[in-house]
Amino acid sequence: MISQKIKMLLLLLALETAAFAMVLELVDSRAVLFGYALLHAAASFMTALFLSEVIPRAYRRPRRWVLVFFSAYSFFMPIAGVLSVLLGLVVGTRFPVIFHVNRYLVKYPPSYTTHRNQEGSGYRSGRVRSQLSNPETPMDLRLNALMALQETPARVTADLLRGLLSDTMEDLRLLAYGILDGKEKKISHSIQATLNSMDSLQNNDEKHAAHKKMAELYFELIYQNLVQGDMRLFCVDQVRKHVGEAEEFASDAGLWFLLARLELMQKNPDGADAALAKAQNGSFTQQRLLPYLAELRFLQRRFAEVRQLFNEAGRGHTLPALLPYSYYWTANTDLPDGQVEQMLILEDMTTLVAEHGR
Repeated sequence: MISQKIKMLLLLLALETAAFAMVLELVDSRAVLFGYALLHAAASFMTALFLSEVIPRAYRRPRRWVLVFFSAYSFFMPIAGVLSVLLGLVVGTRFPVIFHVNRYLVKYPPSYTTHRNQEGSGYRSGRVRSQLSNPETPMDLRLNALMALQETPARVTADLLRGLLSDTMEDLRLLAYGILDGKEKKISHSIQATLNSMDSLQNNDEKHAAHKKMAELYFELIYQNLVQGDMRLFCVDQVRKHVGEAEEFASDAGLWFLLARLELMQKNPDGADAALAKAQNGSFTQQRLLPYLAELRFLQRRFAEVRQLFNEAGRGHTLPALLPYSYYWTANTDLPDGQVEQMLILEDMTTLVAEHGR
């Protein structure tokens, strides 16, 4: 079966041949001239259709103006117009780019070492992870490494422990499960105890404190990375619910700050924006809000405001974990606002406050 492109090529060749055949008649007649122009125009349009199908996809838009350009080019430059376009296609696709203009400023993510050991005393993070993830490591060394993580916050070790639940060593699986289960049950028991005591509460201050504690405990399950999937979504809803109920009894800027952190973890900029605004209205410490406001503005792609917030915070008042980000953004203070949007910003920059101010 003849392809569509071959049909178009044969048709334009037939039209162009017919047009030149009329010229070769050498008859001085307006009718001949008009017929040639009509056939040549049709051939030019078919040439434009053919070329719009064979050029790279990136150059086919806007289609209307592409067709207009090729039609005019072929009409006013018979034969030579088509040949020059085809020659340009061959050169452009078969040979490397000779002249290249880089229109974008590329910034690379900062590399740094955190200011504290997060994997347990006596072990370096790389050593613990390598020993636990390597099945060839002797069993006693793997168990010792796992025991060193018992008192380490689950936020740091939860993913590592979950990976061990499918390990071939039964003792290692049981110990990893026990560590995770113990951390989750400790918080769950506190939630149940607080929930049981809520029925006997009388005054508004006690009810506010109880709902505040419930919100904090559910947030802790999320922050410590102890819940996943539907259970995590349930905990998110419970934090929102108890923050709202606590606010019915007393205003608390700290609760709105807690909710803002949750919404940022959920990548919900609208919810985080509303919660941070209420925390600010409640006179929450501006210095603590600045990193979270910076992360929010980043999620909203308002990069110029991210830079402004880090400039306001100043490097001297920035936590060690945030210093690389502060240097990253304040180093660009001399760039025009429009240039910031052209930078290649990596998605892992949204972890601005992952270890901020526990």
